Amino acid sequence: MVKKAIFPLKFHENENQISSISDFLKMMGMQKLVALHVGRARGRSGAQSADRLEHYARRIRERGFEVETAVRSGAVSTAIIFAAEEFEADLIGITFRKKSWLTRTILGSTVKDVIRQSEIPVFVHKKGSRRQRNDRVFRVLYATSLQGRDERILSFLRKGRSREDELILLYVGRRAPDPVVEQKRKAAVDEELKALMELSGYSGENTRFVDLIGSPRKHIIKTAKRFSADLILLGKSDSTSSSGPVLGSTAEEVSYNAPCSVLIVPKQNEPAQQKEEEVTL
Repeated sequence: MVKKAIFPLKFHENENQISSISDFLKMMGMQKLVALHVGRARGRSGAQSADRLEHYARRIRERGFEVETAVRSGAVSTAIIFAAEEFEADLIGITFRKKSWLTRTILGSTVKDVIRQSEIPVFVHKKGSRRQRNDRVFRVLYATSLQGRDERILSFLRKGRSREDELILLYVGRRAPDPVVEQKRKAAVDEELKALMELSGYSGENTRFVDLIGSPRKHIIKTAKRFSADLILLGKSDSTSSSGPVLGSTAEEVSYNAPCSVLIVPKQNEPAQQKEEEVTL
């Protein structure tokens, strides 16, 4: 099955951004991209947008993808979601451009709106991590609540590796009411994280375990900075009753403020018999 991604373009993306996000999308198994621009779809403006899209499409094809182009009108986030449904995409890949506080307050955030509405994984691409030049390790930070395991994230960890990677498993929880119970809690978390590591396919030598107390969104961002992560993996659920690793609002905030690229994976809603099947990104 060909894996397809929607790739919204604002026409400010440079060659380095195209190259970098292409590498990430290939690592996630994408083979076909739909280059999408949201603007005026008709008249001279629509024709100009189509021409500019084709220019980008040629550059993306050079990186080994099959590429379609599409110009759609309307609200940007809504048009992206509709295009993902129209083209039956498996993932939405967005290049991130930080807005000023005033612009964000007035216009909102397309990234946050897409994450909130999307039922498929959303990849938010940012510039590379702050590692030293001689450090070639690719670091993946997986933040989990240990309340159910999303097979799509585990499948990405098992099959998305293409180099000497390092996995950082992060759990952020609440402190137990007394020292004895707290010690038992920490031991239980340690066992759960080790079990998750084994399911991921990583070895103990290439895995770091981080158990913290406090706010998930703050600790995810701080941990990504501390270890110079290249990619943050987050599950997304829509309410506190769901079993995803983090809530939707946390995923939105992390995607906006993280120092590196972020992959948001919504909680699966397949029938019970299908949940056992492995789904790859």
